[in-house]
Amino acid sequence: MHAIVQAGGLGQRIRPAAGSTPKPMLAVGGTSMIERLLCQITSAGISRITVVLGSQAESIREHVLRTVERLPNRADVDFFIEERALGNAGALGLIDTGKSTTLLCFADLVTELSFEQLRAVHEERGCNVTLTSHYEHHQLTLGELVDEGHRVVAYNEKPKKRFLICSGIALFDPTAMRVARTLPQPFGLADLVSACLRAGCSVSHWLHEAYWIDVNTPELLARARAETAQPERAAS
Repeated sequence: MHAIVQAGGLGQRIRPAAGSTPKPMLAVGGTSMIERLLCQITSAGISRITVVLGSQAESIREHVLRTVERLPNRADVDFFIEERALGNAGALGLIDTGKSTTLLCFADLVTELSFEQLRAVHEERGCNVTLTSHYEHHQLTLGELVDEGHRVVAYNEKPKKRFLICSGIALFDPTAMRVARTLPQPFGLADLVSACLRAGCSVSHWLHEAYWIDVNTPELLARARAETAQPERAAS
């Protein structure tokens, strides 16, 4: 397997809390987010890793190289520099992963998801693409009308809705990666998955039910730090 870690974002929404520190290097639970991720990836037996860089590339590169020296498992890490914005998945169309299954993940995710289990699910199902997934619940602030044409058949006051969400970690087999190479740049993960579906690829999702947070605002950074500092969280 070949892991691609997307660390090239600008991190504009989190800038007030980050200062000059690149977002992937922000500490959560005493460890930078990208170090946590690299440790999880290599612990799952994945040693081939490409880190995608854009904004503040040199700082992140030096941090990753120092991190690799501390990892308990071997890692062969290289870097892909985005000279222009390629979207959050555009690098997949340009990085040569050969015949390997490709893992895509984002460097601002804090999760306890098992990469080994993800790999096992992907291999068991034999799909071209396996997306990780979780549920999010959103409370509407207004009443929902349920209609049949122009006829209202129900009125639900401020209902709570449940949505199945992609968790931003995915596996792509070589067939799906060939689809990625046909897409015009820039493109995102949604564009790639949609193109794979149009091409007839089989796409599955794995409901991981693990701790997961996308750290992209000061509020979410504070939440991640508070939750990972809890004794029961750290011991799990």
